[in-house]
Amino acid sequence: MKRRGVIVLKLYQSLTQVQINEQFAGQATGYKLSTTLDKPLNYDPTILYQYLDTVLKPGSRHDEKNLRYVTDPGYIGENFNYQSVPFTSHMTEFDEKMAFAGKLVADLNRHLSVNIKPEDETIELVFVD
Repeated sequence: MKRRGVIVLKLYQSLTQVQINEQFAGQATGYKLSTTLDKPLNYDPTILYQYLDTVLKPGSRHDEKNLRYVTDPGYIGENFNYQSVPFTSHMTEFDEKMAFAGKLVADLNRHLSVNIKPEDETIELVFVD
């Protein structure tokens, strides 16, 4: 999506497609993530990146169910291995897993622009919604 000369991405796209020194924005060594937003995220961007790194296979295509892990809470609730990352390993109840999945999808699909500031070693996520 493009608005007034600014490229607008979804959060999951910015964390997995924007690269600095051959590393994705969500894991760029030496860079810190900062956010500018009116409505807070449910989860910290570093946690969201860890989730994405767990479920999205490098080089896989969207028709290989990749996008369902960022757009479909029901699919996430049924298919995500909650034991695979520390921040969900305690979740055992169905309702808790579904609440996590719903909040996760809400965060990952928010629109933003990305400002990379090499002088400050900062990746600024500016939310537009």
